[in-house]
Amino acid sequence: MNSAPKRSDALVSRRGGLPPPVHAAAPPTTARLRAEELVAELDRAHGISADIHELRSGNAIVSVYRGLLAYSDGENFWWTSPKLDGSGDHLLSAASDSTTAAERLAEHYEILRARPLTTLLGCELPLLADVILAEHVDPR
Repeated sequence: MNSAPKRSDALVSRRGGLPPPVHAAAPPTTARLRAEELVAELDRAHGISADIHELRSGNAIVSVYRGLLAYSDGENFWWTSPKLDGSGDHLLSAASDSTTAAERLAEHYEILRARPLTTLLGCELPLLADVILAEHVDPR
């Protein structure tokens, strides 16, 4: 007969009779779910791959291209992009549904892709690293 304790006995005795903790994943926020809708629509309708980043504020960012970040608060999407007229000015755009947001973002994506990356470095469009840094660094 084997006298070694079973694995479950060892866990129970080490934790004072309590079973090991179970860490359930937090449910996705509404902003995350809306961002996932946008990412799926960008891919399905326009062949554009994008990433989602959740912020401590509860909002989510969809990173479409360098300088093209769409924010979601769970209800709407908004982003800053170059004006379509090529003037170099910036435009604040918004949409309440993922289909419209994806269509507009696809237009802005094409404009930005046509520009050399070096021109995007000096412009005032937001960069993902800057947004994430601002959200996660305590200025104190």
